[in-house]
Amino acid sequence: MVATLYLLGCILVPAQTPTRPQTPTRMTPAIGGDWVLVPHLKRSQELVYRGTFSEEGRGGRVQFSRDYRMETRIFVMETPPRGAEVALLTVLKHRPSSGEPPSGAELTASSVRLERARVDLQGKITADPSVRLLVPLEGAPTLDCGAFVALPGGRVSVGQEWLAVEEDRPPITWRAAGAEMMGGNSCIKLIGEQKSDDWDRPRADRTAWHRQDTVWLVPNLGLAYRVEREIKQREPAHREPTQRSMLRVEMESNFQLSGEAGESRRREITQALTLRDTLTPMLTQPARYDQHLAALLKKIDYHLDQPPTPYRLAILQIKRRAEAARRGETPPEPIRETKPVATVAALGQLAPDFLATNLSGGGSAQLRRWSGKPVLLVFYHPASGTTPTVLRYAQQLLAAFPQRITVVGMCVSEDAEVVRKQHAEMKLTYPILSAGGLRGSFGVETTPKIILLDSANIVRGEYLGWGRETPREVHEELKHWLPAGIALPPVPQPKPR
Repeated sequence: MVATLYLLGCILVPAQTPTRPQTPTRMTPAIGGDWVLVPHLKRSQELVYRGTFSEEGRGGRVQFSRDYRMETRIFVMETPPRGAEVALLTVLKHRPSSGEPPSGAELTASSVRLERARVDLQGKITADPSVRLLVPLEGAPTLDCGAFVALPGGRVSVGQEWLAVEEDRPPITWRAAGAEMMGGNSCIKLIGEQKSDDWDRPRADRTAWHRQDTVWLVPNLGLAYRVEREIKQREPAHREPTQRSMLRVEMESNFQLSGEAGESRRREITQALTLRDTLTPMLTQPARYDQHLAALLKKIDYHLDQPPTPYRLAILQIKRRAEAARRGETPPEPIRETKPVATVAALGQLAPDFLATNLSGGGSAQLRRWSGKPVLLVFYHPASGTTPTVLRYAQQLLAAFPQRITVVGMCVSEDAEVVRKQHAEMKLTYPILSAGGLRGSFGVETTPKIILLDSANIVRGEYLGWGRETPREVHEELKHWLPAGIALPPVPQPKPR
């Protein structure tokens, strides 16, 4: 008998499946492991995220502070072979900044937005061209899809980085930071960073911005459990952020609806989108479509008699907009993202303000501090053959109009040592600023370029290149912007090297 059992053991042991390393589960965080991350979505699955969004501005242009409660529902409409079709409903409720804040249930929804989108097997979410899914740099996100992260495909290990491309913005750099417990779930912590090209090297002609997303992803779901997103902006001529927003949302529920519960949501979502698309063209000329609006409102009222779902808010919003249109009121426009627009210097226009490093003397200088008398901005490159002639001419011009004008050298090179050496050897008395980041705002494609501003910093003259006629042209324009009665010296002539 014993021999028989021994033989059976020898036969069975080799057939056992070798033990595999455990992937992250709800109770076993993985440290230093790797994961296969794929969104797992099922038809009629619904996820609910709730949290807050806050933003504040402390810049020179405007100061403000706003807070919202936020809820996003994700309902899986269909699951084709290569991903899923989902409906996204985001509701924002503004919280007053003064007084005792009411509870979330008592707050009135300030924004309700419902859209359809598609999610592929790598977590990338897309929608029709008319639907903009980009995270707004200013203001609250009226449609948030932060639960989805564009994953690299294959296995993801700790420390791995990958890029996610976004329309007309710089790519997001994602990094797997490790595993952390979050809300009783073993999650993978992902950190995403996205920034404008001038965030690390400030420019004085446009607003710079920086975005960081921290996402705790549930491996067996392939979706976020918690999302934190911080966006910082820095106004032109500032070194520190002047505007900041923070979003924090967390998964509150995740369940798959069966039978009529799922189908009723699907019907209401489809109906809401159909009603919205019917209403939209009527809003341009509501008086012309009065009968059509009346018929649409009857259809909406008929639908409102049906048992409600959480997506009823979208239909109620459509009804309010249709009723406002019938009354002749202009329906409120949805919140739209505003893109930073670079200000470019132009004749007759106020020159864009800037804050630039003083390469010749340390510290920094700001354009608006020189208002009160004409300013001559001399853009140059220290290695150019015309540079000594141009810089000497600028020094002569400053000596010709003592205490009457401001002369500033604008170096487009970042080689501070060369700038300081040249400044000392030529015995220049005017400052040299780092102007590489100002080329766009002053339209400097080639050097040298001289720009003349009047006492109010309005552009009055632009002189590209250098020729025998340049000193005379600058002199003739400058005399129009000096106080009356000043005896003008002869046109200064550049000295030979």
